[in-house]
Amino acid sequence: MPRQHALVAAICLACWACRPQPDVTDVIVDHDGGVDDFVAIALLMKAPAVRVRAVTVCPGDSYLEPAARATGLFLDRLGASGVTIALGHSEGTHPFPDEWRKDAARVLTIPSFAGAQPSGANPVVNQDAAHHLAALLSGPRRFTILETGPLTNIADALQLNPDIKKAITRIFVMGGAVRVKGNVDRAGHDGSAEWNIFNQPQAAADVIRSGIPVTLVPLDATNKAPLTLPFLAQLRGRNATAARLASESWQLVAGREGLEQYYFWDTLTAAALVAPAVVATQTLRVAVVTTGASQGRTVEDANGSAVDVALDARQSTVEKTFLDLLGR
Repeated sequence: MPRQHALVAAICLACWACRPQPDVTDVIVDHDGGVDDFVAIALLMKAPAVRVRAVTVCPGDSYLEPAARATGLFLDRLGASGVTIALGHSEGTHPFPDEWRKDAARVLTIPSFAGAQPSGANPVVNQDAAHHLAALLSGPRRFTILETGPLTNIADALQLNPDIKKAITRIFVMGGAVRVKGNVDRAGHDGSAEWNIFNQPQAAADVIRSGIPVTLVPLDATNKAPLTLPFLAQLRGRNATAARLASESWQLVAGREGLEQYYFWDTLTAAALVAPAVVATQTLRVAVVTTGASQGRTVEDANGSAVDVALDARQSTVEKTFLDLLGR
């Protein structure tokens, strides 16, 4: 190579190295073991500017042991190493229906797992979830949290050490129904609440009141983003591990429920973390009702906490985000 060309190449390489690189967001995932939770983890694992550092699990929409095992397998298949897994044990005041809680065990049956066991590359720690969160959030690093289950683990960690909220940049919460009907159908309840918040209303109220920045992705937004068979067909066409894991997992639900009432729930919340344009948010003052026939309801309240609430979702942008990232 002529000397002048080599000089130009060296200058270009130096300039590239000096360019500002995208900030990496350190993320903790707190989930409860439903099909959607695992696909949400896959999306974050494939997002270039996100690093999943820990996963905590609560027995909300699952039973704990299969949820922990499925978490380890997902992390293994997606190439993770050194991501710690911690288990919480609070089933909440209002446990999820038993039939829903079998989803994590169903996920263990997808073809990609074929009876495999977690490798141990992403260890389950001896601390429970609350103590592990408190320990992680007491260090120098700041984290964003993806919350796709009830808020019990985070609320318990805040009780152990309220100062950890300084280390939380923002919590993205799948939960609530602010200006739409809820999805709780239980005797004695008026139907205004969404299940993640209804599971333990006091925990949700405590986190919302904590002063931590919150982006709430309620049914208001998720109702605008149904999971469709044409989208799943496109996803199956992507030749990538994450796409295959997501497709096989979602197929469990499509085969059982026909997708008539299935939406991007936890997955929309994960997408909002990595690609904010998938939702339209508005800052509202929100409170959580903790007693009575409306317990678990997320209401607009002049005395409530300022929360960024997703009130709409952009279906085409949601689908493109998943196809692009899971297909990488």
